[in-house]
Amino acid sequence: MANELPTKGTTRRSILGKGAFATGAALAVAGMPNYRAFAQDTAAEGRIKQILDRGKVLIGTGSTNPPWHFEDENGKLVGFDIEMSKILAGGLFGLDQAQILSDEEPRKYIEFVVHEADARIPDLLSDKVDINFQFMTVTANRGLQVGFTIPYYREGVTLLLPADSEYNSLADLQGKGANIAILANVTAEDMIHRGVPDANVEQFDSVAASVEALDSGRVDATGIDLSSGQWLIAQNPGVYKTTPEGWDAQTYAASVKPGDQVWLNFVNVVLHEAMVGLDFPLYQQAFKTYFATDLTPPPTGFPIEFK
Repeated sequence: MANELPTKGTTRRSILGKGAFATGAALAVAGMPNYRAFAQDTAAEGRIKQILDRGKVLIGTGSTNPPWHFEDENGKLVGFDIEMSKILAGGLFGLDQAQILSDEEPRKYIEFVVHEADARIPDLLSDKVDINFQFMTVTANRGLQVGFTIPYYREGVTLLLPADSEYNSLADLQGKGANIAILANVTAEDMIHRGVPDANVEQFDSVAASVEALDSGRVDATGIDLSSGQWLIAQNPGVYKTTPEGWDAQTYAASVKPGDQVWLNFVNVVLHEAMVGLDFPLYQQAFKTYFATDLTPPPTGFPIEFK
């Protein structure tokens, strides 16, 4: 028979039963109960049930840090953290990819709570928010206070250069006594010297001022967060480039109140499948929009996250 796959004298149909050649997605749709009923049965009085009963997920974020979370010209919150929020809302309320990409549909199920960075943990612990998407760096100390999800971005330091610069890499800059700008802080000089040991470091009171120094030709490069460098490239095509190397890596993850493993597991599933699964187009589009980077779709076969 055309649908049979013989194996040692038997068939795949006889092993797996009728309908074995339906796709996993089709089986899930046919065999799973209503997603809200399932969540309520498994989470009891947990966070997921609270969110579904409320009809909105409360998401803590900021409004002044592009490309992560900021207001566009119409005063609407946008940014990579906002895109992650929309993907989560889509997973919670059964939206398909087209609905999530429509932008307005997932926002119906989100209430953004805009707060300062120092309010992220207190607002979680006092239940003012269900989750934070606010470029939060994972540390051991914070891990004692909140539950961190799997990472959704790896931040680090890179060098921003004019697009027509003769330098293209850290190796090109080393041994040249290059002048490199960076936002002033107590670790700034050591940070730059970990990438370019002989650099002359100039510190500025804002990232904007350090970029202006680059634009004016006062410095050869500017030390900057990888995400900020990618954002500047996205907003100014043909003006800037970054070195391919980065250093001083740090993890960005969402954070939840400890104690509800079902909720944490669910968020991890949503993020994982956005980064390496069926919802990859959503993550890919967000990455392209805010980081000017075309992500390669994850390979099939052996799971890439275990390589």
